[in-house]
Parts: sequence; C-alpha cells; structure tokens
Amino acid sequence: MSLRMNGIVLINDKTVVVEWTKSAARELAKRTQPLVVEMELYFSCLVKKFVHFHEAVPDRKTIAVSDKLAVFFRPVTSTACSFEVANRLGRQPEIELDNPNVRKMAPRLVKIDFVRGNWQGNFWI
Repeated sequence: MSLRMNGIVLINDKTVVVEWTKSAARELAKRTQPLVVEMELYFSCLVKKFVHFHEAVPDRKTIAVSDKLAVFFRPVTSTACSFEVANRLGRQPEIELDNPNVRKMAPRLVKIDFVRGNWQGNFWI
C-alpha cells in the first residue's frame, strides 16, 4: 500500500490521521460526491473492527476529510452473543453505543486503498 495523501480530522476531540493511496486518490478524483468511510468498532462475543464504504451520505453526521472523502466512527455492541443468530443473520443484532466512555474513544489512524475495483480500509484505535 503506497500511501500518497493524508488528512487530519477530529473525532470525539481526538486527532485522527486519514491516509489514502495513489490508486484511492485517482478514484476519489472521479467522484461527484464524497465517499463516506465508516469505521465501526463492534463489541460482541469478540471485539471487531470493520471499515464500511458508503456511496451515499448516511443519515448521520460525517466529518469531511476533503471534498471527495468523509468519515465517521460508530461504536456498536451486539444485543446477544449466539452463534445460531450470527449464522442466520451474518452477525449479531446490534445497537449503537452512546455514553461518556464511548464519546472519549476515536481511531488514531485510518488507511484507505482502492484495489482491483474495490475499496479497502483499516483503522487503529
């Protein structure tokens, strides 16, 4: 992953570095609306991190990194921890977390790439 561009945003009053590759920069330049990158921290049977890419702006506050890129952080927890439910739904049912402790959390680094026609990403807490 050859990183070319970066931006800095604040999430929950913490500095978050957003980096993207040359191939991601080329794809972003083609866009007429921002790509929205969701960083999901998922507390369930295990803690997992997911990066979701949204073509349309979701009904929530996002933070502009540039005119072609926006981000948001979404901590969630599962409402159950059942392998039967996970197998049936693809994951556990979830609810968003919103409390003073969660509002102190934020990623510190997000990396975005565009490989073989697909957006890819990872983030670190």
